Order: sequence, then C-alpha cells, then structure tokens
Amino acid sequence: MSLAKSDCLKDTVTVLINAIGDSDNTVNNVVIKSLTKIANVHPNEVIEIFCELYRNTVKSNTTQLGNIVKVLEQTCVNQVKKLDLKIATELVNAMLRAMTENPSYEPVVQMGASAVLVAISHEHLDLVLRSLINQMTPASLPHYTIAHTLGTLSAVNTHAVVPHIKEILCKMLPLLPLVKPDGVKQAFAYAFGHFAVAVSEQIGDNVENENITSIKDNFVTEFSIVFDVLYNQWLPSHEPKVSESVLEALGPITRLIPERQFNETVNKFVLSLLSLYRKPVINFYCISQCISYLLSPSPLNPKLTLNDSVINAINSVMFNLVLLEPDYDQPHTVKNHFEVLRCFDHMAGQFPDQTVENLLHYCKNNQEKERMKAVIILTHLTTSSQTFIENFAPKFVTILKVMIAMEQGIKMKKLLVKAIVGLVYRNCLMAPEDFAMVEFIIKHCSYEGPPNVSKGDIMDLHDTCKSSLILMCNTVTSVRTQLRYLLLTALTVDEFTNSMSTVCHCLTSLLQNNSDVIADEQSDKSNDLQCSPDLVFIRCLTHIVDPNQTDINKYLLIFLEEFSGDVHKNLKNSWTIEIQRLLKFLGKNESKEQWHGMLLDLLVSAVEQVNSNKWVETIATLISQQVLTKKQPPMIKGVSLQYLAILSCHMSNAAIIESVLKIILFALKSIPMESVEYVSKAVGIASREHGEFVLNEIDATYKENEGKRGNKLLNFLSSRSSKTEAELVVVKYAVITCYGKVACDCLDVHVLARLGDNVTSILFEILKSNPPFDLCKASVTTLYEVGRALYPAPHHNVALRNRWQLLNAVLEQIYNNNLDKRNVELYPMIVKASKALTKLQKGILPEERNTILRVLFNSIFSELSSFKRKYEIEGNGDKNDLLAKTLNDSLSLLHELIKELIIQSPCLSTIDDIVTLLIEWIRHDNDEIRTAAVLILQVVFDAYIKNVKLNYETPSKFGQMGYLLGLFIPGVADTNFPVRLTTIDCVKLIIQIQDLYEGHTIDPEDECMANLSHLQNNILTNDLNMISDYCTKLCDTISPKIPHLHTMQFIESLLQGYDNQEFRSVGISSVLDAFIVKKGQDLFQSIERIVEILLLTMDEVNDEARIRLMRPLTSLTRHHSNAVTAVLLAQRIPLKQCVLACWRYLARDESLSSAIVDNFLRLMTSIELYEDPYHITDNHIAALQPLTLISALGEMLQEEAMRPICLSKFADMFAVLYTTVACYVEAEAPAYAVPPNKGQERFGFIPNRDAIKLSPAKITIGTFNAFLERADCYKVKEACSLCLTIEHGDCSSTLLELAPILGGALTRSCPGQLAKLVTRLGQYARSALPPQRCAALALLADLLNYRCNDNPVLIESVLATLNTGWKDEDPRVRAACLRGAANVGQLKDQHRTQALPAALAALSQGVDAQKTASPIDNVPLAAIQGLSRLLTETDKLDKEYDRELVSISQKIRPFMNTDCALMRENSIRLFGIIVGMVKSDALVDQAVGSLPCFLLHLCDNNSAVVRASKYTLRRVFKTFNVKKSNDFVQTHLVDEGRLYLDEFVWALARQLADEMPASVAKCLQSAVNYLHCARDEIKPHAALLLGVLYSELYRIREKYPEDTELDPDITRSARTRLLTLIKEPSAQVRQNAAMALANICLVCAMDG
Repeated sequence: MSLAKSDCLKDTVTVLINAIGDSDNTVNNVVIKSLTKIANVHPNEVIEIFCELYRNTVKSNTTQLGNIVKVLEQTCVNQVKKLDLKIATELVNAMLRAMTENPSYEPVVQMGASAVLVAISHEHLDLVLRSLINQMTPASLPHYTIAHTLGTLSAVNTHAVVPHIKEILCKMLPLLPLVKPDGVKQAFAYAFGHFAVAVSEQIGDNVENENITSIKDNFVTEFSIVFDVLYNQWLPSHEPKVSESVLEALGPITRLIPERQFNETVNKFVLSLLSLYRKPVINFYCISQCISYLLSPSPLNPKLTLNDSVINAINSVMFNLVLLEPDYDQPHTVKNHFEVLRCFDHMAGQFPDQTVENLLHYCKNNQEKERMKAVIILTHLTTSSQTFIENFAPKFVTILKVMIAMEQGIKMKKLLVKAIVGLVYRNCLMAPEDFAMVEFIIKHCSYEGPPNVSKGDIMDLHDTCKSSLILMCNTVTSVRTQLRYLLLTALTVDEFTNSMSTVCHCLTSLLQNNSDVIADEQSDKSNDLQCSPDLVFIRCLTHIVDPNQTDINKYLLIFLEEFSGDVHKNLKNSWTIEIQRLLKFLGKNESKEQWHGMLLDLLVSAVEQVNSNKWVETIATLISQQVLTKKQPPMIKGVSLQYLAILSCHMSNAAIIESVLKIILFALKSIPMESVEYVSKAVGIASREHGEFVLNEIDATYKENEGKRGNKLLNFLSSRSSKTEAELVVVKYAVITCYGKVACDCLDVHVLARLGDNVTSILFEILKSNPPFDLCKASVTTLYEVGRALYPAPHHNVALRNRWQLLNAVLEQIYNNNLDKRNVELYPMIVKASKALTKLQKGILPEERNTILRVLFNSIFSELSSFKRKYEIEGNGDKNDLLAKTLNDSLSLLHELIKELIIQSPCLSTIDDIVTLLIEWIRHDNDEIRTAAVLILQVVFDAYIKNVKLNYETPSKFGQMGYLLGLFIPGVADTNFPVRLTTIDCVKLIIQIQDLYEGHTIDPEDECMANLSHLQNNILTNDLNMISDYCTKLCDTISPKIPHLHTMQFIESLLQGYDNQEFRSVGISSVLDAFIVKKGQDLFQSIERIVEILLLTMDEVNDEARIRLMRPLTSLTRHHSNAVTAVLLAQRIPLKQCVLACWRYLARDESLSSAIVDNFLRLMTSIELYEDPYHITDNHIAALQPLTLISALGEMLQEEAMRPICLSKFADMFAVLYTTVACYVEAEAPAYAVPPNKGQERFGFIPNRDAIKLSPAKITIGTFNAFLERADCYKVKEACSLCLTIEHGDCSSTLLELAPILGGALTRSCPGQLAKLVTRLGQYARSALPPQRCAALALLADLLNYRCNDNPVLIESVLATLNTGWKDEDPRVRAACLRGAANVGQLKDQHRTQALPAALAALSQGVDAQKTASPIDNVPLAAIQGLSRLLTETDKLDKEYDRELVSISQKIRPFMNTDCALMRENSIRLFGIIVGMVKSDALVDQAVGSLPCFLLHLCDNNSAVVRASKYTLRRVFKTFNVKKSNDFVQTHLVDEGRLYLDEFVWALARQLADEMPASVAKCLQSAVNYLHCARDEIKPHAALLLGVLYSELYRIREKYPEDTELDPDITRSARTRLLTLIKEPSAQVRQNAAMALANICLVCAMDG
C-alpha cells in the first residue's frame, strides 16, 4: 500500500473513530458498521491505527471507546485467524489498558475489552493467558477485569484452560490478602467459581476412568485455601453483590475441598449460610442454591453428616422461606421458593426423621400460616419423595383428617384439596375410612364461604375442587369403584346438594368408563345397593327444575341418561330420546313453564314405561318425604308438588291419593308469594281427576282465610300469635289463582256450575275494592278462565247472570290506583277477559261498545305514544322489552275483541263509531300508533264485509265511501311500510263494501282488485318517484269507483291529511294530480273551492311540500286555463322560490321561451359584463343586469321544453356562456338592487345584502351546465362539471383544464356546429378582456387536437388566430397558447409539416422566457409542458429536429433542480421523452450523467416529481444496453408502488455496475455535486448514493480497471465534503456520510 493511500486509510479510520462517539445511536451503529467493514478487509491495519491512536490518547471518551471495542470484538470474532502475532500482541496490550486504566466500574468499555481478549484467545490463548497472568504480580492487586476475564476463559474454553488453572491459582492466592475492593472480590469469586466448575467438568469427563481422586487431589490444596478465604473473610461482606458472588462460587468449591475439612466446617458453614437469610439485601436464591449444593448427593462429596441442631435450624429457616402464594411478577422470589422446596426434598432423603416429623408437628401449630406452609411442603414431598410415601404417608393422612374438619380458611382448604389429590394419586387413601376424605373435595365444589371472603378466592377454590375430582375420575383407575360409591352416596345427601353438577359430571365419566371397573363391581355390589336408585332419580329430577341453571341441568340429565337402566330396565331406551329433547332445550332462553311442562312429560313417560302401580306409589312416597321433611327452595318444592299431582292421576289407592292431595292443598295454607304459581298449577293438574275434592278443599281454605281476616281484632287480643295481614293476602291470592287453574283444567259440569255462580261473585267483590296488583291480576285472569270455561259447549250449558257488571269491573282496573303504576301489565288480560265476557251473550248496546273501545283505545294508544320516550331511558332495557311485548299482545287481543263486537252489531253505524274513535290515532306522529290504528280498521272492514247481511233494515247506500277513501289514501305513502300495505287492504275492503251496496257481485278476479293486489307488491319503496308512480296508478284504479257526488268529499278529506312529511306529500300530490287529470273537466263548478283548499294547504306546509302541490295546480290550470305568464327580470336577486317556479313553468311554453332567449343574446353582446367598464380595478364586480339574466335563463334551462331552442341557437349561446364563465370565475356579486321605480335611479341605489352572498361563478356555471344538458351535449357537460368546485381552488387553472376537455367533447358531439363556433370564438379571441381572449384561444387551440374534424379552412383559421396568441403581451394568454401548440402534433402530415416549425420555434423561445411565480403565468413551464405533449403525441420527427431537441434537453437540465415542483417534474419528464425519441451518443452520455439527479429525485417531497423521475429512469434504461438492470428498473419503479429507496439504490447500483462498469465513474462525477445540495430531503440520500457508488467501484475495480478509472480530484472533493457532512446536525446525513467515507477509504486503499 502506497504512502498516500495508507494516509487515506489512516485519515478515514481516524475520522470514523472520532465520529463513533456520536450522540445519536443510529449514527453510532452505522459508524460501527462502516469501521467493521473496513476492519474485515484490513484487520491488521485498522487495529494498528486504533492501537496507535489509543497509545497517543491520554484520556478516552467512554462512549467512543466502548463503541470502538464493539468494532474490535466483531473484527476479532470474524477475522481472528488473519491477525498477525505482532498486531495481536498490540491489541492485547491495548485491551489490557482499556480494562485496567480506569479503576472505577465502566462495564461497556471494560467488559467489552474483556470480550475482545476472549475472542483473541481462540487463536492466541497462550498470549492472552500469559498477558493476564503477568498482570498479577505479588506486590500489587490486579484490576477486577483480569480475574473476571480469566473466569470467562475457563467457562468458554474449559479443556484448554484447566491445565493452567493451578498456575493461575498460584498467582491469585498470594494476592488474596490484598483484595479489599468489593468489585475485585466479586471478580475473584466469579473466577474461583468458574475454575471450580471447569475442574468439576474435567472430573466428570473422567468418571469412567476412575481418575476422580487424582484430579481432585491436584487442586484440593488451592481450593481449600480459596474456600477458607471466601467463607471466613468475604462471605460476611457488607456489600450484598459480593456475598452473592461468593455464594455462587462456594457451592461448586465445596466439592473440591478435602473431606476432613468439609466435615469439620459443614455444620458451621450451614449455620453461616442460614444466618445470611437475615440480610434482606442479599438475593435469597443465591443462599438457597448454595445450600442445595451442600445437601444434594454427589460423587465428589462424602456422605453428609449434620448435627441435629443444624438439621433443625435448616428445617426451621427453610420452612419460613416457603411462600404461601408465589408472585410470578417477582421471578426471584418464585425461584427461591422452588429452590427451598428442592432443599426439603434433599433433606427428606438425607434426614427423613427429623425433617418430616418436624413438618407433621407444624401441621398442629396454632398459627394458620405455619400449618399452610407445612401442608405445602408435605404435598410437595408426596409427589417427589418415595421415602416420604413409604414411611410417613399414614401419619400425614391422620393429620389431614383432623385438619379437614377443623380448618376454615379458604386458602388452607385449597391446599388441603391439593394434598388429598396428591395422596390419592400415590395410592395412599385406599382404605374406605381414608378415602372418605374425598368428601371434603365434593363438599367444597360449591362452598359458599363467609361474607368477608372475596368472591375470587371462593371461585378459585371451586375450580380447584372440580378440576381435581374430574381429573381423579379420568386418570386414577385404582379408585374408580370407591369413587362411584362415594359419589352416588353424595347425590342423596343434602349436604352435597350444591355440588350435584360436579358429582353427576364425575359419575357420568365413571359410568361411561364402566368397562374398567366391572371386575371390582361384584365385590362392592353390596355397597352400591345401599344407594337407592329411586332416591337418586328423585333427587336428580327435583333439582333440574330451574332452566336458568344450564350447566347443572346438563350434567344431571346426562347422568340420568347413563343411570336410567339402574332406575328401571324399561327406561334405558325411552329415556335416551326424552333426555336428548331436554338437552336440546337448554340454552334456548325459553320460558320456565315450557321447561317444567317438559319435565312433567318426562315423568309421565317414565310412569307409562315402567307401568307399575307400586313403583308410582314408591316414587310418590319418596317425593312426599322430600317435601315434608326438608326445607326446599320455592321452585323445587312447587315442581315437586306438580310431580305429586301428576302421580295422583296415575294411582288407584284411594288412601295414598288422599294423602298426596292433602299434601298439595296443605301448601295453600302457608305459602310464600313465589310459590303460588307452582302450587296453583299442581292444584289444577290434580283437579283433572279429582275436581270435586279439590274444589271443596279450596272453598274451605278461602272461608277459613276470610274468617281469620274478619277476626283480626280477636286474634290480636288472643294469647296465640296470628298470621299477619300480608300472609293472609297471599293465601287469598293463591286461592283465587287456584280457582282459575281449576276452571282451566277441570271438565266436571258440577264444578263449572259452582265456578259460574259462587266464584264470579267473589271475583266481583274483589274487583270492586280496587285490589293491589297481584290480587287484581289473579282475579281478572281467573274471571277470564271462568268465562272461557262457561262458553256454551256440548258437555254443559251454564249461564252467567252478571256479565255487564263484571265487564265494567274489569275495565275499571285500567284506572285502579293501587297497582303501583303497573296498570299496563294488565292490559292483555283485561282485553282477553273483556272478549270472553262479551262472547258469553249476544246483543251489546252501542254505548257499551263505544265505552269499551274508547277506554281500550285511549289506554293502549296513550301508552304507545310514550313508549318511545320510555324506551330511550338508559338502564331500563329489560323492562322496556317487556312493555313492548305487553302492548303487542294487547293489540292482537284487541283485534279479536273488535271482531266479536262487529259480529254482534254488523252495521255502518258501528263502522262510523269506530272510525270516529280512531281518526286522531290514524294521523298520529307515532309510527306504531298509526300502524296499530290502521290494522284495527282493516279488522273492522274485514269483519263487517264478512258478517253484514243487507235487508230492509240496513241502509241502501254507502255514503261514506269518498270520505273514507280520502281519509285512508295518505297511508299509501306512509313512512312505515306496514301502514302502506294495510292501507291498500282497507281500500280494497271499502271498494268491496261499495260494490256490495251497489248490488255488484264481489268477484275475486275483479280488475280493480287485481290491480290493487299487483300494486301492493310494488309499494314497499322509499324512492320518491316510485311512490309517485304507484300513487298515480292507485288513483287511476280507484277513481272510476268513486261516484261524482263523492269527489269533493274525497278531495277535502285527502287534503286534510297533507303535511310536511315527504312521502305523504308526494303520495297525496300524486293522487290529487292524477285525479284532476282524469276528472278535471267535471270539476268546473268546484274550481274555486278546490283552489282555495290548495292555497290554504300550501300556506300551512314547507317549501318542498308546497312545490309538490304545483303539479295538481298546473294540471287544473291546463283544464281551465286563463294562463298568465310574465318575464320577471326586475325581481331582486337572489330570486325567490315562487319566482323561480314561475320561470321554470314559463319555460315550458316554447313560444315564450324563444323570445326570452333572443332578448338574452342581444343584451349579453351589447352590455358590459363588469360594473367597472374601463377595467381599472383588479377586483371585478359582475354587472347586475347580465347576472340576473343568467340566473333566469338557468332556471328556464332546467325544463326539457328548452331543448329545441338550445339546439337551434347552440353556437351563439355556447360562445356567450363560455366566455362569460371565463369572466365571472373571479368576479364578485353586486351588492345593490334596481329601484322598482325608474325615476328613483338618480337618487342612488338600493342596498341588497342578500345578493352579496351570491357567487357569479357558480350561477354562470350552473346555467352553462343546464344549457349543455338541454343541447344534448352530455359529454361537454361532464367536462364543464370540473368547474363546480371552482370556489375552492385556482379558478384560472380549472378553466384551462376545462378547455381541452371541452374541445374533444365539442368535436365529437357537435361536428355540425363547429364552423359557427370557431367564427364566434374568433371574435372573442380579439376581445378587450384578457379572460375572454384566454378562454377563446385555449379552446381554439384544443380544436387542433382533433384536427378541426379535418376541415382545412378551420385549421388555417385557428392557426392564424393562435399565431397572434403566441406573442400576446399577457403572460397568461401566451402560456395558454404555448400549451395549445402541442396540438399541432395531431394534425395530418400536410398541415403538421407547415405548422411544426413555427410551433417548435415558439416553444423553444418560450423555454428561454422569463419565469414567474404563478404556474399559470409561467411561460417556460408552459413551453416545457407543450413540448412534452407535442413530442409524446407525435409519432416520429424528422432528423432535422434532433439537434434542436438535444439543445432543448441541455437547456432544461437547470430546471431539474429548481424550487418549483412543477418545473422539476416537467423538465425531468421532458428529458425522458427526448431520450426515447433521439438516438444520440451525446444524449446517452447526458443520461448517464443525469442518473444521480433522477435517483435522488425519487425522494422528492412532491409525488409528481417522483413519478416523473420513475418515468424518465424507465425510459433512460431502455436506451442502455443493460438487460438485467432494465428489467429491475421496469419491475420496481411502478408509479403508484411503494419504493424503499435505500435498498433500491443499493440493488440497482450493484446490477448496473456488473452490466455497465463505466457508468459508475460517470455517475460519481455528477453525484459529487449533489453533496452541496441544500434541500433537506436530498442531502442524506446524496451521501448515501455516493457511498453506494464507491462501494460498487471498490467491488468491480479489480475486474474492470480501465472502465473504473476516476479522477482523483473527484474523490478528493467528495472526501472533503463528506468530512464536513459527518458533522451535520442531521443524524441521517451523518450516518450516510460515515458509510460513504468507509467505502471511499476502501477504494483509496485498493488503489494503493
């Protein structure tokens, strides 16, 4: 390597070393990587430079030195074999200095230097060891890192270091008296510990050679001294870290000291270790680990002999270290806990008697914590120590029996469960009296615990017990028989009731695995027989009554399915189906009644399958015993009584039946409220077969209860205590409920007669007294059941005398004040009872009927109206859902009641009464109320037409038809779909009633009915047009059916329903419009009235609804026309809605609209567009008159009738409107109005504050769009729609974007109008207003893009006009013309050849023009854009233009780096276009030199510049002869793709360097210039690109020496700039500069 190149390498490495202490870690990492890269190539040189720098450095920066050490460590790990001995020696000395020069603790440097020495030792172990050993002199204490490094060497290279350990120890041992600093003590202890481990491993490798003693004897003296020093001197250190390091070393060392010394010191040593636990600063795990070393058996240790006192001390201290609940968030405590348990394991093996007896004694301690720790340790020994199982398990079992009876703590119970499970697994509980301990687990599967215990702890205990039981059943096969008997017994014991689900789960598992225990069953069959299958069956059947307890029911049912064969052999097959049906029911959220019914069915099925009267009596006896002797929950007791009732119906023994019935009825005399439902149902079931007996008992109970209530005073005075009033009320409620159940279930005529006579009197008296809710509900329900039971039937004819009094009493309950605001809950039952009572007798009076309906309508609908407000109240969801269901049920039942009323009185007066009652609800704002009301009317009409019988007593005409139709028709456009459907049904029924009265036969295939049915299928839509259509069809369908006399009735009632609601207003207006169109001529005499109604209605509604009424009004005007139209040009702007409507309706008249347009064109070409006629001010204000004209014309153009006028005057109107848009895009609105009296003009103007808010641009564009649409220029209109957002952007830019699109649309859509259009636009191209000139010239230029439809005259005219525009003095006009010059390329060859030279010359001159800040006025930018389009759209250019294009490519290069993003984008793109069209070596050289520019602009902040750079790079690489690089670029440079630029540059540079080596040097020549770029996004990537290029240059230089020659000045310049950039504030710049410097260094070194 030459001197200069060596200096370059040295300088670069020096700079990088100085930069490696950067404050940014990212920069440091890159510098480390760069230095490592150089060091991997030149390891000796880099290490030598570092060593020299380090030698000359007096004081090093810690961060810098630490990072350098990282580089050296990586270098030594990778290149240690390349290191010269001399360099290795220097490096070892340097690292020794780095480790030892600072006595303070600096782990980054010192531990890093130690790691370097360890890495060197793989090739130069002797050198490293010798250097380290030499650091230990007898007179001075070495640095702590010396000992630490020696310990690490022994750990990573055990076999090579062991031969030197004795020498090392001989050097270290004399220094032990000098070791005072804590850090040195830690390092020495660390080294001694690893030496001991290394020697132990050496001994372990020689166990088979029986060479243990000789190896150990070789080191025993040294380690004996070490042990003495560590134990006696260092272990008591005040620094906890020292003690921990000593403890970690002492464990392995104790195995290498003499046996005699070990035996002499072990007791004292152990006590010393135990005393360290009193120092909380020491990590207990280190102490426990050391003790575990001592206690664990080893070939190197003699048999451990400890004094009893020491053993007791170990047990005592270790016992206190056991954790009751290990906290896994503190791993060190958990590690110590399990290490302590490991110590107990060793103690149980070495000293079982003292250890285990002591633990058993702790189980009897008074302190719960002590007992818990003892159980934890003994449970651990149960699973790990065979000695414990063989010798001490019975004692542990005995103690556990006492503990499970005495312990009350939740956590203790959990530990006991684990202990029992451990004993079961180790087969220590085989005796029956021992195995009974498992009952403890069963009992605690559902343990409730005291109130002060957290729910989480109790649930944890439950889960532990359940999982333990299930696991034992499935895995411990030896105790399955005992488990089965124990679990079956538990099912029949009340104490374990709450654990039944777990018990059944386990039993099911055992029964399913029955094959494993068949052999054992015979021996224990007598035990099984003690558990009665019938009792098990009853227990299970009575505890599955709650459907909400899904898990319990599931396990009980599955168990019953498996156990059914043991109950009775006939049940095995049948119950499988029944129980599967019950299992499917679970989780469906069905009612309790349905679930209980299924259970009763299950019992009935069992009775039928067994078919044994004795078995039924046995089951009844067992259930009776359960009911009488045990306190059961209300649901269980109630369903048990229902079971008894079912069984009573299947028994023949009268005595047993009577006893069962008395048990059921006895429950009525003292019954809680929650049991009434179950008991009353049981009474009803019993009455099916024993009605007389049951009713007698109920009557007796009622009389007894009422007698007690009447004698309250006597009872109070008596010595005996009496029932409270509340208890007596509950009994009364239960008896009334039982009466209802008997009425429902019993069919005995005598019983029914007694119900109709006596019971109804009781109920009437109760209802008259305004009873509380429960009693009221029971009374109404019972009355309903009685009424239903007394309805005439074949088996009886019992009458009810006081029906109307009962009916009134029922209705009065709606207003009962004693119901705690729960009146709504009674509505369904009140309606049902009303219907039942109404149905008993025929002939209800109208007053009675109206009273019933009014009360029910008002109550139900009033509740519906407030329902939505109640429903929105948070936290009231369940209650509101119940309320909704109650109201729905009430409405359904109300329909049935109304049908019954219609049947009893089928006449029109009934319909009138009901409609009158419902009219306010039909028009209510609430959707639910309207739906309900219309449904009721449908029921009314349907019931009427089915039950009416026409005769001389009924009316002969249906005079309400028009009124009813008008009343109902608004419903067809209701917001609620059900209202629409029901309305159509009502219309059908009304027409059928009309046909019926007119004597027509109601034909199912009637055309009107068929049309209405078809209409009903298409009515469910929210589309306004579809609503209007089907309403029109509806009117067309029904209007023939409406008599002439009913028309006004129909119209008036129809408009009464008109309001602001959108759907309804559309529907009514459509129906009315269709009706007037169809019958308008017949309405002559009613015109005035109709118009009055229309106008009144318009005044009451909003604008939208008012506009919809213009349709019927206009239709009426066409029939009876004195039409008046006027031009309203003098109206104030903004024009009012009524004026706008007039303009639109006037436009429908073709003659009037044509005259208005002519006047408009004349005025627009003769008046000033601005208020400033001399154009002095910069801000223009639109003139009032033209703006008003355009507003009016815009409204007129909304009408389809304007189409012929727009087509005939297209060119004139287009030119005027288009150029007006150009003027008004930046104009402001006028702020005054024209005085109504022209004589007032000389006094001033009238302010118009509303007008100033208008946008002339928006008004003009809207009119322009409307004109284009009316002229069938839809494509042109789409182009113009770009301007709709003109107020939010650059108006002029939007207009220039609009012109090209308009040109294409016009040439395609209006070819016949093109000549006239060019003439009109040519006039505006010479306008005095620049906006008009700019717009006209831009559009004319774009017509060239379509060759003016190949009309040579038009082409010449346009080119002549443009020729003046290329030289226009206004920069915006000139820029627009230059952009349009690109369209010359679209002309045919003849015209293009003539026009191209002038266009290219104009564009080339434009490139040289002065730049402006605005892109719209920037002439060079416009010229570049025009050139880009011209070249892109021209297939081929003659060779004569190549020189001009190459010149242009050179001129545009400065624009690539300007601050204007548009200039950068378009200049870069133009270069790519020129490269693709011109074949020139000079251009290729330019392209290669410009590659850095294009690559760096891939990180440009502007996305358009990035896309342009991608485009140009793709074009450029196609011109190079580099296939792989081209493919790579084409693949990765996707316009919208995400590009990782750094990785892309690295990959592309490597590929390009392989295919085109000379390009690397050329790119470097231009890339250097970008190091001086000031733009923040370019600066870091410039350094990166330079570094990448130098990296590739270094890689290929040997292969291509000639192509990679580079001017040294370039490298020198780059290096100089990078040396500056490495100090930049930006971290990314610094890191890329460091990388680049490293690669430059490699190149320079390579040259040398």
